Amino acid sequence: MLIKIILGLLILIFPVWDLLWSSLGLKQVYPWELKKNITKDAPFVIDVRTPLEYRFMHMKKSVNRPDLILNSKNLPFSSEQPLIVVCMTGHRSAIVAWKLKRLGYKNVYNLVWGMTGWKLFGGETVSSKVP
Repeated sequence: MLIKIILGLLILIFPVWDLLWSSLGLKQVYPWELKKNITKDAPFVIDVRTPLEYRFMHMKKSVNRPDLILNSKNLPFSSEQPLIVVCMTGHRSAIVAWKLKRLGYKNVYNLVWGMTGWKLFGGETVSSKVP
């Protein structure tokens, strides 16, 4: 019974979370949209997950920057460059994308549902050796 309640709450909370960020003006990109356009526009992908999560599975050419969750200042990215911020479910990345937007980055997008959605919709991933 408790598991059903928790799952029901999660099913309600996730869409509300995504709508909240959209209503605040944060640009969102869905996994299937990114998959279709990633080779054309070549956005810079910033993965804010922990190094262990990143080594387990990440997008090709993404950069692991878990430090951006706490500190989003003095970044080496152009304010005009398209940036996609990614985490495992799209919740940590939304916070980082919002911070970057507030710092003046104009083309920042949050990957809705994160790496979970990316993998579910057939996105390519690579993994690194874990020491």
